[in-house]
Amino acid sequence: MSHPQTAPRTGTPSSFPDSEYPAGQPVRKPGLVVALLAATALSAFSGAVGALLVYVGGKDLADRNVRNAVDSDPAAVGLPAGTDAADVAGMTRTAWDDVVTEWQSTMSARAAIALALALALLLAGLFVAGRCALWARVLLTVPAVGGAAFPHLLILRDAAPAGLYASSLIAAASALLAAVLCWLPPVGRYREAVRSR
Repeated sequence: MSHPQTAPRTGTPSSFPDSEYPAGQPVRKPGLVVALLAATALSAFSGAVGALLVYVGGKDLADRNVRNAVDSDPAAVGLPAGTDAADVAGMTRTAWDDVVTEWQSTMSARAAIALALALALLLAGLFVAGRCALWARVLLTVPAVGGAAFPHLLILRDAAPAGLYASSLIAAASALLAAVLCWLPPVGRYREAVRSR
């Protein structure tokens, strides 16, 4: 009785002839992986720009932020309806300066957290760029969701000036997009194709 000397075809679907990653050819990154990396880079860049805006804007940016908050919804900051920032600033200049200084330190702390999360997201994106390994995708998801949930959504809620609002909105949206994209099936198939080579 004779037995075949070749092993049966097993392994990942990438070794089958009808696969999108035929055996023997280099594995190209699919467009979804490129979009994932672009979203990651955009989020990291926007988060860093937002942090830079806070540090460069300093007390003037904090003053505009507090004025925007008081003018848009005075009840949210504990003032009677109809109160505007000029009324508050004119009545108690020292108290206004204290509020602005305290808000500047809050903004600086949020900017530091946003910058640290942007760097963590960029580093995780570099790990994902290599092989899309499961651990790298988990590592990317944590700062993406944490970065979008904590500092950027707080900034969006606080009536921030236009530049800071735009950078936070872009950072939060692209971070959440990257977190979703890294778990879609084509990324997993690409990972399996790379692992089988």
